[in-house]
Amino acid sequence: MNPSSESPHDAFRGLVANSLSQCVRPGIGAAPYNAAGLELIDSYLQNMWTLQKDFFDAMNLELLIVKTQRNRHATIHRLPVELLVYIFQLALPLPEVGLHYIRRLRRLLRVCTHWATMISTAPLFWTVVTTECGPEYLVLVFTRLGNTYPLHVHCHMLADEEFTPILRRIASHIQRWETAIIVMPQTEEGRQYLSAPAPRLRRLHFSGPSGTGTSTQANYQPFDIFSGAADRLEEVKVTMMRLPWDSPILRGLKSLHLQFCKEIGVSNIIAILNDCPDLATLILDETEITVDMQPDPSKAANMIRLEDICFTVRELQGIREVINGFKAPNCQTFGFNLVTTEPNDDLDDFLLTTLAPFFPFFRRTMFKHPKAVIDKSTWDDFQLRCSHAKEDEDLVWLDIYLAKASTGTMISFLRQLLGEGESERPDVRLIIGRDWGAEGLSIVNEVSLYCNVVDLWLGAYRTLRDFGAERTLHSLTRPSFLPNLRHLIIAGDGWDGDEVKAILQKRFSQAGGYRFQLRILFLGRGVRTGTSFQWDLEELPMIEKVSRNDDSKFMDYENL
Repeated sequence: MNPSSESPHDAFRGLVANSLSQCVRPGIGAAPYNAAGLELIDSYLQNMWTLQKDFFDAMNLELLIVKTQRNRHATIHRLPVELLVYIFQLALPLPEVGLHYIRRLRRLLRVCTHWATMISTAPLFWTVVTTECGPEYLVLVFTRLGNTYPLHVHCHMLADEEFTPILRRIASHIQRWETAIIVMPQTEEGRQYLSAPAPRLRRLHFSGPSGTGTSTQANYQPFDIFSGAADRLEEVKVTMMRLPWDSPILRGLKSLHLQFCKEIGVSNIIAILNDCPDLATLILDETEITVDMQPDPSKAANMIRLEDICFTVRELQGIREVINGFKAPNCQTFGFNLVTTEPNDDLDDFLLTTLAPFFPFFRRTMFKHPKAVIDKSTWDDFQLRCSHAKEDEDLVWLDIYLAKASTGTMISFLRQLLGEGESERPDVRLIIGRDWGAEGLSIVNEVSLYCNVVDLWLGAYRTLRDFGAERTLHSLTRPSFLPNLRHLIIAGDGWDGDEVKAILQKRFSQAGGYRFQLRILFLGRGVRTGTSFQWDLEELPMIEKVSRNDDSKFMDYENL
């Protein structure tokens, strides 16, 4: 490639020649040791520094010109503009994600002049309004978009004095909003702006102003945003807000998420479900539900498209009535978190009766997507979880967490869910934090009646010195104990490698051999093992692998 006519070669050569002619180096001894001689040397040095700067400036300019010419001939710049725009659309996040979209767009603008020009003149890239958008950006957006492109508004986690000025600029374009992640205005002016219809709106996240707590919701009157006129709305998330629960915006939804809301009755939720036959996602996150009715399970709403269910509650009475009011035969994900600080006398009945319609899904998930994790790492908590996703199918997961749940409650639930004496059993990972006076060993014995314990995790807190789980560990000396065991995880402080070695040697030296080789992982800085210990164990034919990791994630539930 030949340099363009803009190349500074000639000017550069002239600059060098002119500078050299003016900067004659004084010969040795030519400059007398007086003020005039020093001035001559200083003048020479100053001219040479100027020459050096001019030289580098000229070279940088030449490099910039050549790089620009090179970029103009890059393959990607020879693509049709429509195709390049499509590539950028694939590279950018969805406009619905807001701030991340703006930041990625700014990166593309800084790549080269060609890209910046093309993006700046393509209206479809300028559809997002966030808290980082200043007045100049908003003017740019509205002058370029016209009336055909949607707007995605992301102005959440703001105080009212921050949101109202932004709302004042964009409210006149509310008919083009497609995404609105906004806070509740506390001024009459702000509410007036949000009273206009939003005919193109599809996604709404409406929350209380920044700093709003659940205790202050009672101070707000229910606000029917957009006057209930948002006919294309599909996804709604309400956080720490009060809405008229019979508002038309809660009809025909595909996703509903109520978070930290108060003063909503069972009848309100059942009415919403009946008005949303295509609902696919239902999330109730620490929402206080008042029991104003008891639905008849025989007349429960049949939500055939409801696949994703997640409830986080502090009490069972309200959510029990909600679950009795609908059916979800095609459930794909189910999460239930009981975050209470006091034992609940109704927990057993809730698990065995209210959740019974979901047992077929629970069983399918545990069998189809091993390994399920049964976690009894703390004294009064119980957790059952499993998830799996392949390239050709959606994520399927089950997560049940119960605070203040006794071991008896856990065992009763597993017995009812899986049945005793069944020929087919799911593979599970069992986590035991302590023996609690042989209770840990009892849990292992009970769980092994319904499941194949293939992973055994002993220890749950690295800061504790004595787990009291020696009974469970020493039970491994019997080959009949957990015959399907493949992985042994020993976590935390206070474990002795030589003791583990003696137990395993005894387990596998008895008649009958072994069914599966064992993989062992030691976690925690306090596990007393050495490199030689690991090598000694791996020399045993029944041990497939021994590893130790001081810095691993302590509760990593991935396979070894």
